Amino acid sequence: MISRSVSKNTSSVSFPEPQDIITFLRKANSSVGKRDIARAFGIVGTNRSTLKTLLSEMEGEGLIIRAQNRRYSIATGVPPVGIVEAHSIDENGELVGKAIGWKANSGNSRIIILSSQKNSKHQTLAVGDRALVRLKATSNMEIEARIMKRLQERSGTIIGVVKKTEHNAEIRSVDRRGPQDIYTEDISEHNIEDGDIVLTRLEGKKVYGRPQATIEKVLGKIGKPGAIEIIVCASHDIPEEFSKESKAEALVAGPPNPKGREDLTTIPLVTIDDEDARDFDDAVWAEPDKSQENSGGWNLITAIADVSSYVKAGQALDKEAQKRGNSVYLPSKVIPMLPESLSNEWCSLKPNETRACIAVRVCVSKTGEIKHYRFIRGIMRSVARLTYREVDAYKRGGSPPPTKTIGDQIKNLYGAYEALRHARINRNTLDFDLPEKRIVFGRSGEVTSIETRPHYDSHRLIEEFMITANVAAAEVLNKANAPCMYRIHDQPPLDKSETLRAYLKGLGYKLSRSRQLRPQHFQQILEKSKGTKHEEAISLMILRSQSQAEYNPKNTGHFGLNIDRYSHFTSPIRRYSDLLVHRSLIAQLNLGNDGLPEAVAQQFPELGAHLSQTERRAVNAERNAVDRYKTLFMANKIGAKFVGKVSSVTRFGLFILLDDSGADGLIPIRHIGQQLGERIQYDSSRQALIAQQADKNYGLGDAISVRLETADCVTGGLIFSLSDFDSPDISRQRRKPFRRRRLRR
Repeated sequence: MISRSVSKNTSSVSFPEPQDIITFLRKANSSVGKRDIARAFGIVGTNRSTLKTLLSEMEGEGLIIRAQNRRYSIATGVPPVGIVEAHSIDENGELVGKAIGWKANSGNSRIIILSSQKNSKHQTLAVGDRALVRLKATSNMEIEARIMKRLQERSGTIIGVVKKTEHNAEIRSVDRRGPQDIYTEDISEHNIEDGDIVLTRLEGKKVYGRPQATIEKVLGKIGKPGAIEIIVCASHDIPEEFSKESKAEALVAGPPNPKGREDLTTIPLVTIDDEDARDFDDAVWAEPDKSQENSGGWNLITAIADVSSYVKAGQALDKEAQKRGNSVYLPSKVIPMLPESLSNEWCSLKPNETRACIAVRVCVSKTGEIKHYRFIRGIMRSVARLTYREVDAYKRGGSPPPTKTIGDQIKNLYGAYEALRHARINRNTLDFDLPEKRIVFGRSGEVTSIETRPHYDSHRLIEEFMITANVAAAEVLNKANAPCMYRIHDQPPLDKSETLRAYLKGLGYKLSRSRQLRPQHFQQILEKSKGTKHEEAISLMILRSQSQAEYNPKNTGHFGLNIDRYSHFTSPIRRYSDLLVHRSLIAQLNLGNDGLPEAVAQQFPELGAHLSQTERRAVNAERNAVDRYKTLFMANKIGAKFVGKVSSVTRFGLFILLDDSGADGLIPIRHIGQQLGERIQYDSSRQALIAQQADKNYGLGDAISVRLETADCVTGGLIFSLSDFDSPDISRQRRKPFRRRRLRR
């Protein structure tokens, strides 16, 4: 029960009730300090100590939260104890859980699972495990779940790799947090061999203290070409095979019927893609606007493959595409959303072939502002399939364009791009320039090198054309109050902003304390850090502080692009969200009788959540595959020394990103402790590990020399140590070989 004593000297001011403070915090929309609360309620003098007591009592009863910066916010309604299931591992290596049988008030809260402070060694969880946890809301967007008791093993499926023994087999999970010593005697029926990748089912019981499983299916062989794709697709539940019905529907597709379509075949549209692209779903064109009222302005056309004319709502192809949500792009394989007979043929805007399209003609001013636009359902014929590298070379004069028409068009495209770029600068968008690595394969499928992917102005040109088309689609549907699957991106969560602010302060940078953070607040820091040793680390921290973009029929704007209304319209071959937007445009603009059905429009909230989930699944799978290929590339380099940077700092160690290959791995905190001979401290505010006796700090962005200790091709993990010191003794951390116990008879 909350009680307080108010000084009579200030009786003219009514002291707030707990509900008054909760209402004030809710209206604030961000955390506030005690001084702000006192000022809001006119609390002065000795009653400030009474307010402090009241706030402490409210915090103790779980009504409000006090963050590390001593600022208060509304509690998320988290019970003190609950059950969580380990769900995934995020980009920082933290184990993320989902609530079982309870729910926080904020549906967006992330649950971070931590081991018990008293018994951390024996209370780690693998993905899929459940535990009884002590819950604490550390902010409105994050809940700390500290393990009290690991719950009984549950049955389920595990993807693993076989290691045969004399009479049975051991199976190692491909998930680094999964069980690494699964026992099975089920080896004869499937003719199991060493290195087989298998789908197993845990039986919910243990043999000799180890989980037991039966083998359901042999999926492939570790080390063989395609093994990584097999592991990734199976681990992330990514469907590879299309249903017979959907393939049959795709096979009957044919040339578009020009009836009722606007003829764009005389317009010299071009596609611009990567060298290895196989599907071309967008084409662009531009010319100067001849209108005197728009001097210096431009007319643009962005034409998109008309997937909706081949994929009909409710049919087998549509159901398959909806289930997949999006295509998945792995380093050596694409798992398409649509069968290749569509995605690489009739829905691909190949040069000199007639294709169905939905296009938008946009008129922009010389400063890139949209003057007006018109959507078209038409037929087109691309005049050239160009690559980013080629277009950049033509622009710089490195090589001549193949024809004058293409040369003139490239000149116009860059002219329009300059106008759109001007608008982007004026919008104060958030722009990251982080290097991206590309896996290079040999003829036999082996990894020959890892290269930095070049980024040209031609990439930015296409990006701006696509953004402009996406904005036009969202605007026309919004004005008509028609269903739209918006692409929304909220401003950064409060807790992440506070963590970022503390980190930047330690480096001498100041992030605005404005209640309404804007993209320019972050962009200013990115600009100031350019050319400094902390440039990449600051970019990473700012990127990690941002919210995840998602799909939602309820529009809240796009924070990163600083756009009020935004959708995805330009890639219906590979994103189902875009197909929904196409159908809504068709229905609203009377472009055909195959528009969005009303029943589907009613399902937009559920579809938005589903598509956001499949997108995250694809991103995680793509990252997992790249990491595994990097590990494969590093596997023959054990003991070698490398130079890299600290890319992330966690409670359990340093993540290191190597300069040359872009491979990343972990230096466990226990390794650092062994090498330096002392207990290492984790400082979350400084994003650093501290060795006080050795007077060494390892912080985000620091250059570091490391030695590769292990490269695990089963789990895809790399383990490093500090190269300036002797290697740690890692033998005691490895599981002892299993020996069959003699049974007493």
